[in-house]
Amino acid sequence: MKYLKLFFLLFACALVLPSCDNSLPDSGEKDKGETDGNEFVDSDTIDYRALVFVEEGDLQSYGGERAFKNNLEKMFYNTTRFWNESPNKFKYYFRWVPAGVQTYKIDGERNKASYEKQRSVTDNLDYSKYDFAVFFALGVKSGEGGLSCGGSSKGHKVVWAYIEEGHNIFTDAEYPNQGTYSNLGHEYGHVRGAQDLYQYMISADKNTISHEAYPYPECNMGTGYMVWSDYCSSLFNYDALMKQLPDRFDEEVFPEQVVIRVMQNGEPVNRATVRLWGTRAGGYFGGPEVYAKEPFLDNKKTNADGEVLFTQVYEMYNKPTEISGGKTPPKSPQDEFPFSRWYCFLVEAEYGTSKGYAWLSDLDIVPDHLNNGNETYELVVNLK
Repeated sequence: MKYLKLFFLLFACALVLPSCDNSLPDSGEKDKGETDGNEFVDSDTIDYRALVFVEEGDLQSYGGERAFKNNLEKMFYNTTRFWNESPNKFKYYFRWVPAGVQTYKIDGERNKASYEKQRSVTDNLDYSKYDFAVFFALGVKSGEGGLSCGGSSKGHKVVWAYIEEGHNIFTDAEYPNQGTYSNLGHEYGHVRGAQDLYQYMISADKNTISHEAYPYPECNMGTGYMVWSDYCSSLFNYDALMKQLPDRFDEEVFPEQVVIRVMQNGEPVNRATVRLWGTRAGGYFGGPEVYAKEPFLDNKKTNADGEVLFTQVYEMYNKPTEISGGKTPPKSPQDEFPFSRWYCFLVEAEYGTSKGYAWLSDLDIVPDHLNNGNETYELVVNLK
């Protein structure tokens, strides 16, 4: 996506500047949609209200306050359509609402750095009125554009939209073609707790252990367009009524434990060796990969039932050094995505001359836990 990049974002202090009238026209009757054959009534519609920040000069370049607000309503309506008309397993109709507009002002050269100096205007949202914020910087120089969510202490509560000068966010695409409205829809997936699925696009040549590609799902979170994965549907259904996600949200979507069961010819294998190879985010090395220099965990032995039990499931992926013997993904200063988490694991089981492989992915673990209430996720690895 042209405008879909990740940035590591820092906050800078700035004065809150005079704002436009925060009120926007009422969107009218609540939208009703149809998803998987289910018609929704108003009680099934959930609104997420955004306070939108726009620079004073940018507001004027978009035709002034009234024109900007009217076009903003239309864009949010198209984002709502994008969300709900993408095939999904939603239990609700999710509506994205621009509930207010506030201006800020930059001084000096109109570049990304100038806009970033004013980012603190998003601090201290009134959560009785707004559920999250969208910070528009609509005149950055060529090459400085990009959309992201969160950063620093903001978590899932702020979407940052740096748009290159000359690019009109309201006219760049007609629904359902991809444009700013749908790119914002991707970022709103982060607002609701989803991660970027393009970090799971591991090709066979990036897996030098078992030489097989990871079968990632198509999804609006970076692996497809106009479709939501089961992973996202389970998340959005689970946190639908949470207008802001709690601090420990990322932890509570994981079950208590994972059991890996090694089988051969239909029988459990005792004393089989199990090792977990981590996959890391794409970056300077050319894309997501199975890190093959050393496993995340090695030399785990199955019991008489052919099983190895893992607790601290969240930590395995997100805080690997808290696992006894666990290793953190190596990174370099040139890495565009120097995240310290593993994205999924390639499980290798070995007994004698026989080996078997299976993917242990949070894209499967999380839906199993949220949809079914299971506190134990079970994975079977068959030896060949």
